[in-house]
Order: sequence, then C-alpha cells, then structure tokens
Amino acid sequence: MGCNTNVCDIESILAGTACLGEGSFVDPDQLNGEQMVYDLAYKDLINNYGLTINYFVNGFNLSAADTLYGEHTLQEYYGPVEIRSYLELNEANIALAKFGFDPQDDLTAYLHIDTFTSTFSGLSVYSANGQRIEPKSGDLMEITPLGCNRPNGRGAHIFEITERLDQDVSDINPMLGHYVYRLRAKRYMHTYETNAPSEAGDEQVYENSFAGKLSSSLFPSLTTSDEKSYPGDIDEDSVDDVFDMGENNTSIYGTYY
Repeated sequence: MGCNTNVCDIESILAGTACLGEGSFVDPDQLNGEQMVYDLAYKDLINNYGLTINYFVNGFNLSAADTLYGEHTLQEYYGPVEIRSYLELNEANIALAKFGFDPQDDLTAYLHIDTFTSTFSGLSVYSANGQRIEPKSGDLMEITPLGCNRPNGRGAHIFEITERLDQDVSDINPMLGHYVYRLRAKRYMHTYETNAPSEAGDEQVYENSFAGKLSSSLFPSLTTSDEKSYPGDIDEDSVDDVFDMGENNTSIYGTYY
C-alpha cells in the first residue's frame, strides 16, 4: 500500500498554514489553494444546479457604427452557443398591469469565467468587432429549458443583458478571487435585428397586417411576422358606440375622421 509523501507540501498550498507573517491570510498571492476550492465550488454549483441556455453574442462594431446616433445598421447576432448558467428569475407581477404598470420579467444569471472564456474563444465575432471575450450589455440569453412543453405554441423567454459584474467583494468574490460573471438582464423586446432570436407565440398587435423587415439587397428574404387581420374599423366603432366627434365637432383642431 502506497504512502502519501506530499503531506508537508500543504504549507505551500493553504495560506492559513503558511505562517509567513502577520496579515498573510488576506494576501491574494497566498490564497491560490483557497481560491481554487471556491472556483471549483462555483463551477460545481453551476453545472449541477444551473440550466443550459442559448447565448447570442451582439456583434456591435464601434468603428462601423454611426457614432452620432449610436446605431450600427449592419449589426448581427452570432449564435446560439450553449452554456450552463445558474439563474435567479423574477417573474413579472401581472396584477400590477391593470393599474398601468409594466412590470417586465428580470433575470440574474451567473456564468463561470473560465468556462465562458474557453467556450467562446473560438468565435470570430470577438476579434472581428474588437470585443473582449466576455459577456456584455446587448447580448441575449434564451432560457430554453423553461420553454419546453408550453401550451399553444409558446416558447422560451429571451432576455437581454443590461449589466455585467465580475467583482462584488461582499457577494461573489470570497478569498479575493474572481470566479463568475454576475449578469442582470431584462425581457428582450424583439425588433427584427439580424439573426436575433424571437419568442415563439409572441403575438403582438401591429398597426398593419404584418411587422418586420422588407426584402432588400442586404436581406433578400422577407423577415416578417405572420399576417394579421383585424375585423371591424375602430373609427366606425367609435362613431357608433362611443361618441361621434364629427357630429359634435368638439375638436378645435379639426375633425377626428
């Protein structure tokens, strides 16, 4: 039976046994072992209690954008790329909607830093657009596991990242190490940006029979919603059932119809 001959090396691994002098326990240079334990603990937490999501990288390029208006009309999303994330989801309070509030869903997600870097290091979108390999505001996350088996064709919710933090010493940086990205995100409002995912069953009301992009040299195929038709005419309904503004002429700026 073999013997462990490396017992004495524990002093070179854990700062608490090093006895290097006063204050060494809060010296980051002496915390390699402790930081390794926390890093593996975070990774284990995400792998076991997290969900596999679809991640979309926002291909915004500052050099190609109109800096006056902050627009990049040729911007594309790249993805999806699957990655594990620990999620804290705050569903909207529907009861507040009847009082005129719009309480949108919001999300807090945790991504392991080394896992994110190794997963996304092969994507050309970062080098092509001069971006660092890290999450950023404008990236999208599709929470695919929460979209399974939803009734009437509904799909997974999609969230847009609004904040990324790698350092909050009181919360995510035990032993002065950096292990995870903490992301804040809000529900994504689809606007037909190139390659951006859309939520299945998202039935919006349009002012016309459809919404989306028309065909062009940049987008040869139509990227539009399903056609819709609305019965009746709101102006006629207003005259018949509400108040005939034309007859009463209550507007000093002219008639309504």
